[in-house]
Amino acid sequence: MTRASLLVLSLVALSGCSLFQRSMRPPHAPPEEAQKFVFPPLLFQEGRTTLLSGDLATAVQLAMDDFLPLDRKPPKDATPVELCLFRRDIYQVSVEQLPDGIILVGIYAHTEICDPNDTATGAGGLYAIDVRRGLIVAQQR
Repeated sequence: MTRASLLVLSLVALSGCSLFQRSMRPPHAPPEEAQKFVFPPLLFQEGRTTLLSGDLATAVQLAMDDFLPLDRKPPKDATPVELCLFRRDIYQVSVEQLPDGIILVGIYAHTEICDPNDTATGAGGLYAIDVRRGLIVAQQR
């Protein structure tokens, strides 16, 4: 086998490994818990429903997955405030669609939830997302 053939074969084998990587999926409740949940009969009523377009939902997901990936774990010696900042539910998200198709996504922590003295700082980020390309164009943290 020639050196060139060996190189090509190695590259093909290495690229094939990337096909077997699993994407991070959110956890699901056990079947017993899922069976107990009852969906309300009247869903998505005006006044209590927030409607997001697919573009906005995608932009928020891309920004949140970058800002706080589902598989990211806090350090073993994390303080209670730091542990709290790893919870996605303490963040508020603002979105603005720009005329050029870019969507701005602002992620802001309700730090008072984590710290009654509100000394936690720097918890948030601003993202420019191109949804059509599935691309984070720029970010500020």
